[in-house]
Amino acid sequence: MKILGEKIRHYRKLRGISQSELADGICTQATVSLIEKKDKIPSMEILVRICERLGITMNLVIVNDDSQIYSIISDIKKSFYQDDFDGINDKLGKLKNINVNNKQEIKLIHFFNGLIEYVTSQNYDKAIFDFNRAMNVNIANVDMYDILIDIFTAKAYINKKSIDEARVYYNQAKDLIKSSLDKIGDENYHDSILIYANMADLSLKLDDNQRAMDYANEGIFIARREQTLFKLDEMYCYLADAGTREGQKTDEDYIKAYVISSISENKTIFEKLRSKVKDMHLNIF
Repeated sequence: MKILGEKIRHYRKLRGISQSELADGICTQATVSLIEKKDKIPSMEILVRICERLGITMNLVIVNDDSQIYSIISDIKKSFYQDDFDGINDKLGKLKNINVNNKQEIKLIHFFNGLIEYVTSQNYDKAIFDFNRAMNVNIANVDMYDILIDIFTAKAYINKKSIDEARVYYNQAKDLIKSSLDKIGDENYHDSILIYANMADLSLKLDDNQRAMDYANEGIFIARREQTLFKLDEMYCYLADAGTREGQKTDEDYIKAYVISSISENKTIFEKLRSKVKDMHLNIF
C-alpha cells in the first residue's frame, strides 16, 4: 500500500485547515508533514481519523501495490517510447521497495534493467544477465517484449564482438516475429514499430540487408497506417542504408529520413544525414 501525500495536502487545503488543525487530537503536526511530503504511511487508526476529518474516503488517498506497479510500468513504457532512459532508470528506482509478484511485470522489470545497462552504462555483460533473467520468467503466452528481449540481447552480443551468439538471438527474434505476425499487427503500434525498427537496425548490423529492408518497410507501413512519425525517420534511414548496400537508388528514402528527423527533432538521425545529404548533392525541395 502507498499513501498519496499530495492528495492529503490537496484536501486539507481545500478544507482551509492547517497541518496543526488536521493533526489536533489525532497525531502530531510532524506526522502530517511526513505524510504530505514523504508519503509516510501512518497507523491505520490515524489514517482513518485523518480521512474522517477531511471528509474523504481512504481510497482517494491510497493505492495498493498492484495499482502502483502497473502505473509505474506504464510510465516506464512511455519513457521507452521517448528514448528517455534517465526517466526509465528513475521510475525503476521507485519499484525497488515494492514486492512484485506478477510474472509479466517481473519480466518487464528485468528487461528494462537490462536496457539501462545496455544503453546508459554500456555494461553489456550485465545487460545480457538481466535480459536472460527476463527470458527465464516462465510465462505461457509470448508477447511483444519477448521479441524485444531477443533483439537487445543480440545487440549486446554484437557490442561484445560475439557475432555467433548474436545470431542465435537474432534467429530467435525472427522466428518469434514469423509466428506472431497477427499479434504484432494488432498490438499497440508503438511496440510493433519498435520491433520492426530495432530488427531493421539489428539486421543491418549482421549484414542481412534484405531483411533490414523488409523489417523497415513493415514498420513504415504501420507508422503510415497510424499516421505517426514515431521512429519513421529511423526506419527510412535503415531502409536507405540497406538499399545502398544492395546497390539500389536510395536518394528518396534518405531525403524522407532527413526531413522527418528535422520535423521530429531527432538530432541523432538529423546530424547523421545532414552531411550525407550534402555529400550526395541531394535536392531536398
